[in-house]
Amino acid sequence: MKTMMTVVLMSLLGIGYLAGCESTPKVKDSGDGGSDTDTDTDTDTDTDTDADSDTDTDTDTEPEVEFSYIWIANHGEGTLSKVDTQTAVEVARYLTCPSGCTPSRTSVNLHGDAVVADRKSFPSSVTKFAASLDDCVDNNGNSVIDTSTGPTDVLPWGEDECMLWHTKLPTAGLSDIYGYQGARAVAWDGKENTDTGLGGSVWVGTCTHHVNYVPPQKVFKLDGDNGDVVGQVDLDTVGCCYGGVVDGNDGFWVHSRSDNSPANRTIVRVDMSTLQVTDIVPITGGYGITADSQGRVWLSGGPPSPNNYVSRYDPATDSLEELEISVPYWLRGIAVGVEKSAGYAWSAATCGTLYKIDLETMIVAGSYDIGLGDGVSSMIGAAVDFEGYVWAVDGGATVNAAYKFDPDTETHIIVPIGQGPYTYSDMTGVQLKQVIVVE
Repeated sequence: MKTMMTVVLMSLLGIGYLAGCESTPKVKDSGDGGSDTDTDTDTDTDTDTDADSDTDTDTDTEPEVEFSYIWIANHGEGTLSKVDTQTAVEVARYLTCPSGCTPSRTSVNLHGDAVVADRKSFPSSVTKFAASLDDCVDNNGNSVIDTSTGPTDVLPWGEDECMLWHTKLPTAGLSDIYGYQGARAVAWDGKENTDTGLGGSVWVGTCTHHVNYVPPQKVFKLDGDNGDVVGQVDLDTVGCCYGGVVDGNDGFWVHSRSDNSPANRTIVRVDMSTLQVTDIVPITGGYGITADSQGRVWLSGGPPSPNNYVSRYDPATDSLEELEISVPYWLRGIAVGVEKSAGYAWSAATCGTLYKIDLETMIVAGSYDIGLGDGVSSMIGAAVDFEGYVWAVDGGATVNAAYKFDPDTETHIIVPIGQGPYTYSDMTGVQLKQVIVVE
């Protein structure tokens, strides 16, 4: 397996003050001897909180989408919000486990169904929900699908018939000072049937959450149809599978936070066919993780602020490029754009600022203050829907909302959801669709 690689630090050229986070980025010399290139930074802070705002565009020019949902885990109340991305309305809310739930990661398959990983219940668990009522199951035989119809209609555990399965992860040998080893990284593999949703597997990485994130950890393979554990991998060098993503080349990547030392941060690839670890790649920092259509793995995050990075690793060339963005807050979730947001990676900072990074040059092309600011925002996750709108999840104590940002108009709307939203992963299925070629 590969354990060493060349690291290239990219310069943040021509960027002065970055909106919202109130910091000047540290410029690193990329070593190419070239001159600086001026890049304009957009500091537009217009905020539109009306759900019928002008972020809507002419539907005649938008790509056709049968349905599109964003699935956001509310770890403060143990629920999962299902939001229609086209109407920006929460259409359902579900409990994610019987009790003591703290869900934090979601993944959406090519049929639209979602899984949510619950990190602190003991044993930790993964639960699958159907996107379409046609795929829900009339378990009580009353000829009606009993399911949530909105945020105030949360059915008791086990009564929502759009919950398809609930799997408790094995606990043998998995314990720490809190008595659990929680499910964190989670991703569908894209091998399911796009028409029926049948088939495919769910990959789950664990995290022993205490101060130093001590190895080893595990990756579990779950049957996508019934949730059965059908395989597992021991990760001897990983102290916390903080996030996970598939690369379109039969690989499941996890971001390892072995401890708070940058020297112990890596991304690790598990071959989904052989269940073998094939790559261990050192990185400088990271929180969120995603992949683009070329199979390149992207991360955003720290070591402790103000030293934050947006990183891009290309497995084909074994090359890593890292952009340092010095802000007094964490960079967290990251997503790759499509349609109107195409050509850029989008990274969320906890201060409420959304960063736009060019996929090829890795230069910051814009920054947007969409959070509430004044220390209220705690923007965490980032995602892109099928029309190309960029979504950010804000878990601030008094916010509890998602933002839908329009890259064309540079305006956004606020969508209230559950308490303590906290999701870094592929909440819409767009990332998976980018890397999986559907024939």
